[in-house]
Amino acid sequence: MAKDFACALTHVRHEGFFLAKWIAHYSAVVGRENLHVVIDGDDWEPDVDLSGISVEIVTGAPRQRIRNDRWIAREMSVRANALRKRYAHVIRGDVDEYVVIDPDSGLTWPDAFGELGDQGYIFALGVDMVQSATETAPLDRAVPILGQRRQGFLADRYSKPFVISRWNNWAGGAHRLVNRDVRLSRHFFLFHMALADRDLAQERLAARGGLTQHASFVEHQTMRLDAVGTAADPLAWTEALALAHAQFPVEPDGTPAGRPRASTDPRATDKGLPVIVPDRFFGLV
Repeated sequence: MAKDFACALTHVRHEGFFLAKWIAHYSAVVGRENLHVVIDGDDWEPDVDLSGISVEIVTGAPRQRIRNDRWIAREMSVRANALRKRYAHVIRGDVDEYVVIDPDSGLTWPDAFGELGDQGYIFALGVDMVQSATETAPLDRAVPILGQRRQGFLADRYSKPFVISRWNNWAGGAHRLVNRDVRLSRHFFLFHMALADRDLAQERLAARGGLTQHASFVEHQTMRLDAVGTAADPLAWTEALALAHAQFPVEPDGTPAGRPRASTDPRATDKGLPVIVPDRFFGLV
C-alpha cells in the first residue's frame, strides 16, 4: 500500500507562540491532519488550538539538560520511525525551528525531498536568528518574523537532520543522526527563532520556570539570551553559504563529520557566520 506523502513531528513544553507558529508553518506543508505534537508533561496545557492534530502527552522526562536532550532524542526517534510505516517522509524538529525551501530553487516540497536519495536523510542548513542591536522595533507577533528580523548566523549547531525516509535515530539534542555522516542540503534552510526577539525569549524563559529550573537549563538559556544585541559584521550571504557548505560537513582533517562542525574562518563567531538574510526569505516564517 502506498504511503502518505509526509508528516511533521515535534515536542513541546510550556510553549504557546512557537507552537502556534509551528502548526501554521507545517500545516501548509503536510496538512493539519498530518501533524503530530508530543506534549512534555501533564502539569500544563498549551493555550493553542490542537483540533485535528495527533496529540500525545509523555511524562518522565528528566529535568537536567543533557539527560533531557538524550531522553527526548530517543523518544522522538521511536515515534518518527513508527510513523515511517504510514508516511514516505517524516519531518522532525523543535517547536522553534522552521524549515523552508530557498525560493530561488523553484522546487516544491516533493521535488526537494528527492535530495534525500537512497540514504534517506538530509541536514537543513541552520540560520540562527538573533535580534541585533539595530533591530529595535517591537515584534509584531501576528505576522511573519522574517523581514521584521533580518540578522542571524549560518550556524553549524542549528544545521540539523530534519527529515527521514529510512530508519534513523536522532542523538545529541537532534543535532545529529546515529552512525550517519553530515549531508548538507543545497536548498533546505532551518530557521531557529528562539532569539529572534528579546522580549519573546525572556517570556519563554519565565514560562519554563525561570531561575527555578535545573541549573543546567538556567545556564544554557541565560547564556543564549546574553547573545541578543551583540554586534557582528555580516558576511555576504553567498560567501557565508560557500563557507558553510565547505566546512560544516567535515572534520578539520577533511574527513566526513558525524555532526556539523564550526567554521574556521576568522570572521566566524561562536554563534556561526554572521549574515543578513536575503529578502527572498521574508514572510516565509
